[in-house]
Amino acid sequence: MADTAEDVKRKLSAQIDAAKEKLDLLKRDIAGMHEEDMAALSQRRSEIGQRLDQQRSRAQQLQEKITSWKNEKKAHTLEAIAAWQERQELEKLEKRAERAADYAADMVTIAANDFEEAEQAVCEAISARLEASQAFTSASPA
Repeated sequence: MADTAEDVKRKLSAQIDAAKEKLDLLKRDIAGMHEEDMAALSQRRSEIGQRLDQQRSRAQQLQEKITSWKNEKKAHTLEAIAAWQERQELEKLEKRAERAADYAADMVTIAANDFEEAEQAVCEAISARLEASQAFTSASPA
């Protein structure tokens, strides 16, 4: 038998914790940003953009795997699964369990990729707000 349920839970928890840590880091970074941080913000936006470009083809592959699993899951009716259990078709049950675990991991990865896009949007919003504030300050009579 491949992974146990505990192994799957542990792997998924680690992925979720990593994504959560990224969110917490972003929250701290946002709280510490000031107008003088425009250069750092611009660099961060560029880095995020590069990561997103690298992730695009992987994301496409994950979407294809997810679609494949969803179609496969439709074919796995409750009756079919019960028949596999009754006939002790362990290979089919094991493959189904592995595919379900892969699907969960892929969904977490997709969510983490979506977070990267959200992070880029946050940085762009902050940058736009800082630029507007600087323009307003420059245009204001002294």
